[in-house]
Amino acid sequence: MSFRRWQIAKSDKALSRSIAGRFGIDGFTAHLLSSRGFCSDEEIKDMLGIDDDFAEFIDPFAIIDMDKAVERLRKAIDGFESIAVYGDYDVDGITSTALLYSYLESVGANVTYYIPHRDNEGYGLNCGAIDRLHEQGVSLIVTVDNGIAAVNEVAHANELGMEVIVTDHHHEGERLPEAVAVVNPHRRESRCPFREYAGVGVAFKLVCALEGDSFSVLENCGDLVALGTVADVVSLTGENRRLVRLGLPLIERTERPGLKTLMDLAGLTGKPVTSTSIAFIIAPRLNAAGRLGTAERAVRLLISEDMEETDRLAQQLTDENKERQAIEQIINRDVGEMLEKNESLLYDRVIVIAGEGWNRGVIGIFASRICERYGKPCFILSYEGENAKGSGRSIEGFSLYDAISACSDTLTGFGGHTLAAGISLRTEDIDSFRRAINDYAACEFPQMPAPELKIDCQLPPSLLTLDLCDAAQLLEPFGAENPTPVVAVMGMKIIDIFGAGGGKHQKITMQRGEATITAMKFSTLNEDFPYVPGDVVDIAVTLDKSVYRGQESLTLVVRDMRLSETHFDEIHGGRQLFEKLMRGETLEEEQLSQLRPTRKEVGVIYRMTAEGYRGGEDVLGCRMKRAGVGYAKLLTSLRILTEGGLLHMENDGFVLKIEPSAHDAKDGKIALENTPTAQSVGYINA
Repeated sequence: MSFRRWQIAKSDKALSRSIAGRFGIDGFTAHLLSSRGFCSDEEIKDMLGIDDDFAEFIDPFAIIDMDKAVERLRKAIDGFESIAVYGDYDVDGITSTALLYSYLESVGANVTYYIPHRDNEGYGLNCGAIDRLHEQGVSLIVTVDNGIAAVNEVAHANELGMEVIVTDHHHEGERLPEAVAVVNPHRRESRCPFREYAGVGVAFKLVCALEGDSFSVLENCGDLVALGTVADVVSLTGENRRLVRLGLPLIERTERPGLKTLMDLAGLTGKPVTSTSIAFIIAPRLNAAGRLGTAERAVRLLISEDMEETDRLAQQLTDENKERQAIEQIINRDVGEMLEKNESLLYDRVIVIAGEGWNRGVIGIFASRICERYGKPCFILSYEGENAKGSGRSIEGFSLYDAISACSDTLTGFGGHTLAAGISLRTEDIDSFRRAINDYAACEFPQMPAPELKIDCQLPPSLLTLDLCDAAQLLEPFGAENPTPVVAVMGMKIIDIFGAGGGKHQKITMQRGEATITAMKFSTLNEDFPYVPGDVVDIAVTLDKSVYRGQESLTLVVRDMRLSETHFDEIHGGRQLFEKLMRGETLEEEQLSQLRPTRKEVGVIYRMTAEGYRGGEDVLGCRMKRAGVGYAKLLTSLRILTEGGLLHMENDGFVLKIEPSAHDAKDGKIALENTPTAQSVGYINA
């Protein structure tokens, strides 16, 4: 069910040769640049980091209202007014807060900071927090990574005699808040040559404008800028790319005691820091502060010079990240039990799963996992008493924002964008929301979009070398709009399979012609790996370099794998047709005929699975096709055999598990034609 359509980038060989010749780079690097749309000399220099250390940064005053923000802040600094930096509880908001607070403190400002509590206050400015800041004597609030939608909240601050500067990077709504300045490169009238900054990028530009020099500011806080930019998954092109590329070495040699300790506890000391290590190692630990407690602790970790305090905070966040992982396992167990009792939820076009008391700081992560696992848009909701909140994630081609806007009458609040969204609603309306969003999907998408894997090129195995890996790494750092290159290799015959890491990973040796390669399939148990020596497969891999005892070697990491005879459209179409049947939708006779198996076909499937099966649904589908049974009929037959008590099935999206099941029938035979699914398709008992 997590089966993905491979989209292999088109190649313009003449353009790639031209780029390679002009810049003296490898043809593979040139192909990556051209296929990703980086074709002009300026874009290519930017991607390759040419003149990074000498080129000028974009003038911060190119962002609308930057002049107003600087004027008001200088007045507040000179007058020793009480300033509050108002941030957010994710890594972008945390680093934005730490950056601006540290700078203002360094120039003698009377400054404090405030991070709202995820559960008690939610995202962005809120009137309760403004009231508390007012009681503390704050006269100027500067938002970072939020505020563009805080029309009512800024009005409330104004009524109290306070003033607000908004710095944000989210898209504006119908109205702007009536703030002293609204510094946001995405404003409709913006003429800024680059707009895709993270919140920390906008805060950086504000400090550059105050200081009058970008390079000195970057030297002091480039580590924070790189952390927040990568963690917020904004485009790693343009000035963002330069900020991250220059900021990564600053993280490696950071003088921040808290960040040093956090990296040491994460096992990163002495290792190169990459965008990948930020995204998967550092950022989750910083995020843990806001997911399981108060995010202001992460700000203190980044700004404090007290090593005793930072050591304690780093250990706290490390421990809480482990706790977060344990909570995810509990939610995973709960979801599994729910789906076992009510598997119809999985047949919906949009999966909506709700649980009582689930940690709201974790459900967004789990929504991403469910979306990836089942290849569908998904919402995970947590409810307590009368109120529920949820996080949604989607696949390319299905806009969550459009979907929740269309059923907003079932919600008390919502926000987000195409691939991620947050909602709030009454607990009693959860079922209404589930129906409404699925009705929207049915109306707008007769065929739901398929999950995709973007592949940069198809190569013969003989070209997978360390030189190719080096050529790809010229485009580091990787991230949004410049992902880690993925290469497809077709028609590889499996020679040997070795369970590594105690059977938790698979080391696969493959051959085509004279070329032999070895690739790693991580996080796959021996018993869940459905391939055998002799199978001919297509693989999609990334290229990693490993160094052991000074010796470099190439590691191919499998991102996806399928039998070479696989036809995606047949499998995806068969799955969608089967799910229509399970939802009880009206089907035409032609559709029913694709689903309707004969008793002989069911018998073939039973004999091939009676001893059990573990692996991808698509692999089983290909093996069944060799026996003359189509994919849609396979799914129907498995359902009939399960309903008839002959098989027991579980499917977690990645692995289909089939086991024989004891049955009890008076005459020793099962009347499969009487099962609900057989009745619905007109099962042929012949």
